[in-house]
Amino acid sequence: MRSKLPLVLTVLLFCFVTEASAHYLWSTIDSKSGKHGAAKIYSEESPAAGDGRYLKHFEKSKKTWFRTIEQIKPRLIKTKVIQQKKKRWLQTPLPAAGPRSVDTYAKFGVYNYGKTRVLLHYYARSLNVNSHDDLHELARAKHMNLDIVAHDTPKKVELKVIWKGKPVAKRLVYIHGPKKFRKNVKTDQSGKVTFQPSARGRYTIRTSVELRTPGKDNDGKAYDLIRHHATLIMTLPLKE
Repeated sequence: MRSKLPLVLTVLLFCFVTEASAHYLWSTIDSKSGKHGAAKIYSEESPAAGDGRYLKHFEKSKKTWFRTIEQIKPRLIKTKVIQQKKKRWLQTPLPAAGPRSVDTYAKFGVYNYGKTRVLLHYYARSLNVNSHDDLHELARAKHMNLDIVAHDTPKKVELKVIWKGKPVAKRLVYIHGPKKFRKNVKTDQSGKVTFQPSARGRYTIRTSVELRTPGKDNDGKAYDLIRHHATLIMTLPLKE
């Protein structure tokens, strides 16, 4: 009988390459750009400028909102494509200083993962807060169907995954931070995970929700399931 080892290795390699080359939507705040900083939105594996090859899929669906403590109601802000040599991203000047939240939604459309056709939606947030009170005011983005809500305690940070207002259980949350901090953990029955920041710096958090509901997108393309990806970026632990 022929060995199944080569097949197993091929499957593992495919999974590794798929994960390693995965793209997400990232909303970031560059505080050094312009009077109040700028929002920079990337469609890359990590929150940094790349070739932006998938940005064209978001042209018709992308929406970016801006919120502050004084103006908690989300207001739409327009982004434009920035091209520098071989790198592309979306950018817009921000109308006010922090504390603030920049929230972006975009629909990619149907993408084939092998033989599985997946309708992709993305939700990206960046929180620019320093205190517990600021976080309390801006942590929840009710205008986003999929949200990662952060809450700080004296020793730990709590994250709650919410889909259309309800907590999501048993979903993996991926947390990356400074000094090679890595933590992958599933949400409990109340949609929560907790972690202790290893050092102060930027933390990137992502998760997803899948709906195994086949159908057709607006352009007539059929899909087997719907996948919603969410990312959150913030500096932890808070100063106050």
